[in-house]
Amino acid sequence: MQVILLENIHGLGKMGEEVAVKSGFARNYLIPSEKALYATKEARAKFEAQQAELEAKLAEAKATAEIEAKKFEDVSIKLIRQASETGQLFGSIKPQNIVDALAEQHKIEIKRQSVQIGEPIKIVGEYEINIVLHSEVSLKLKTIVERQSTVSV
Repeated sequence: MQVILLENIHGLGKMGEEVAVKSGFARNYLIPSEKALYATKEARAKFEAQQAELEAKLAEAKATAEIEAKKFEDVSIKLIRQASETGQLFGSIKPQNIVDALAEQHKIEIKRQSVQIGEPIKIVGEYEINIVLHSEVSLKLKTIVERQSTVSV
């Protein structure tokens, strides 16, 4: 299915491009979230009429994301989790854990969708977590996962 992108989408294309996507992706995500239009003559004309407005909105969102990214300078988070003697976590670190830790430790609010962990974190250690604030603004967040110390009574 062909769609016209209304904003830059990482891995898919830039605003104004006509790209081929699976119909379910277009129907269930791109069109309802107003990130794309079905590629028709009418939609192309509508896009061209709104292009200047969309570009201004995109530039404003990027500027806001760059300001937000400055809050992350010299920021790192520490997560204390239960783990075995070998450092294997009982469970794993999820994006929501990162969001909660940022809010608690640094009073920085971000969306869970902005956190890109990649491989699940299941071992105690130091990690670089990718935070994507905008399609053109991303940063690395130093995350330290430590073993919870147990106290015998």
